[in-house]
Order: sequence, then structure tokens, then C-alpha cells
Amino acid sequence: MPYASNNNAVLIDGCNNLQNLSVLLEVTEDLATTNGGGWSLQLNCYAPPGQYCQTSQVNVFQYIVIVQGGILQYYIQYWAYGTSAWPSGYNPQPGTSPWLPCWAHDYGIAPTFATGINGDTLPRESTLQIALGTNANGGVTTATFTYTDPNDNVQSSVWQAPAVHPIVAFELNFVGPPGGTANFTQGLLNSRGIIYYSISSGQLSVQSGGPGSACGEPGAGTAETSNMSYSDINGAPASTVTQILQQPVSCAINNLFASDQVHLGEMTQLRDLQIAKYPAGQWLMEILDRHSADLAVIFASDEGGLARSARDLLTKAAHTAREGRVFDDTTVDDALKVLGQASCKLPPSMQGVGSAGATVLKSLRGKTLEDGLKAASKTILPRFRAPRK
Repeated sequence: MPYASNNNAVLIDGCNNLQNLSVLLEVTEDLATTNGGGWSLQLNCYAPPGQYCQTSQVNVFQYIVIVQGGILQYYIQYWAYGTSAWPSGYNPQPGTSPWLPCWAHDYGIAPTFATGINGDTLPRESTLQIALGTNANGGVTTATFTYTDPNDNVQSSVWQAPAVHPIVAFELNFVGPPGGTANFTQGLLNSRGIIYYSISSGQLSVQSGGPGSACGEPGAGTAETSNMSYSDINGAPASTVTQILQQPVSCAINNLFASDQVHLGEMTQLRDLQIAKYPAGQWLMEILDRHSADLAVIFASDEGGLARSARDLLTKAAHTAREGRVFDDTTVDDALKVLGQASCKLPPSMQGVGSAGATVLKSLRGKTLEDGLKAASKTILPRFRAPRK
């Protein structure tokens, strides 16, 4: 069943308590709603059976970011779904309820931890992270909310958990603000991102079915809804797995060689065996991955002329690399010409890509692929690193 709205993949570590769970959103295309009414990022975590606050068995811990009105707020609630009354004669802590029993007044309180956005828009190349700190037993002791803008300015806030409980499963949803729904902008250049799910030990995998189907954790879904969809989980099982907001856009090279699977397979092998070994090659792979939507638009913008030139050059370059020959001046000059044509059409978010690409191409002149990438790697490095845990 496809993942959408308030129905996303439930991730587990073989029913072990999750250690230091981190969820990092990398915004690749402006993330916003069509009416600017706001939205929320809801990290729903599920406790193993037998966790209590006062006399209520708690089951769903919500760590929420609300994006609305130019600010980011966090909102945390520990729920005891299915509990509606205190036992007869019980004297509860003031300000608590049977269904929100862990601390007083954990409702309606949403501290601001970041400002400076436009309405409910998270701009491309910004990141948003929820990082849960745990003790040795997996009990959640802190929740850190961090927003980093496209200029790498960081705003963050740490919440200290009044009640410490472990979690065994979780689900992430992009939905409306509390009590509402959200209509996210859709399309190649709208509301896209990459989500990194990480734990400090163990391996994340997808639980078959909804909450409780594998690990027995009690749980309930998010009430808010949206039109957001999600890809399958990539890379599982692993300590870090990823997911794409909306359905992924094919890599530009995949599109260029859609009708020539033989050459595509050869280039894929070249990428994995040679290009990926060097920082400059990793940078190139990163550009193709994170800006696939932009590149798809560029290659389609001149009735295919630019795409044909790029395809011919890539075919020639792959042949040169496979034979271990050096790149001659004509090939490099032709590639620089195509890059110059494409650079005129790059969006502001790809500022610097053209000049960095030219550096890589010039480094190949008179060298083999590997020697050229070694030279380019002295100055060209991938921007994005493994997510902070």
C-alpha cells in the first residue's frame, strides 16, 4: 500500500528499544502549503507494553514541529490512548488527565525554537531535525529540535523529558497543524525533500503492518491529514535509512539513457567502481541526486538539443574511462560548452554548480578519469554529510 498523508512506514529495530533516534529532513524543493495555512511534522513514537505514568499505560509519544506564521514551534505529548478515567479514589498530580498523565499541562504549550521563514515555507537547502537522546536502556531523556537555514545559520532548542520511557517503533507524518489538514504544493519543483532516519546502534527496518503488528506496541495514528505522499524506505536494514517526500524524480542520467539500458548499465558500473571513490565524484553524484528535478526541467526546456549533446558526451566519456585513456582537449572543450549552456538555466539554489563543474572538467584535461577526479578532489567536496545523531 502506498505511503501517504498520516499513513507512513513504521520503523523498528527488531523490537529493541531505539537508541538516540534522529530524524533529519533535507529540503530539496521549497516545502509549503498552497494557502500558507501551516503544517506540522509529526514524529509518533510507540512505547513497548507496560509503560506507565501514574496509573495510565502510555503508548504514543508525539514529538511535533509546527511550521506556521513565519515561526517553528515544537509540541510534545505523551498519550495514554484508551484510558478515560482515574481509578476510583486515586488522587492524580494536578494538571494531568488519565489520557495525558505524565506531567502537568502538556497540551496547548508550543515553544518557538526558530524564526525567519516566510509564512509556512521551509526553503530549499534548509534542514529540520528532531533528535531524541536516550539513556543506556533506551529511555528518552531529551528531544532536540534544530532548524538550519540555507546559509547554515542554526536555531535549536532542547526539551528535557519529565518522564523517561523507551520507544520500540516510530512513524513520521507530514500533515496539517494540530486539528487541521494541509495541502502541500505538488510538482517537480515543489515540496520535496530527503528524510534520514538514524539510530546510534542497531538497524532500522520496516515493520509489516501498522503499529503493534510486530512488536506488540500499543499505538494510534495521527489524526491530522494532508495530500503528502512518501516513497518506500531506502537502504533498510541499516543504522541510517532514507525516504523521499513525494515520489522520486529519476536521476537525469537515467532519463537521458532511458531507451539505452546497455549504456546506462555501463555508466552505473563506472559510477560505483570509480567515480564514487573520490570526493569530487561524490559531489557530482550528489548534484545529480539532489537536483534531479531541476535538471529534468533544464533538459526538457530546449526541445531536447541540450539533452542530445549531453547524452553524446556522456557516451564518449564513458568509453574513454572504460579504456583507461586520457581525456583529450576536444572532449573537455565540448563538455565545457554544454555546461555553459546549462549553467545559464540553473536556478538560484544551484549557484556555484556551474563553476564547480567546470573545475572538475578542466581537471580531466590530459588525464584519466581517476587521475582527473583525484586532482579535482583537492577543491571539490560533497556538501552533505551523514546526518547528525
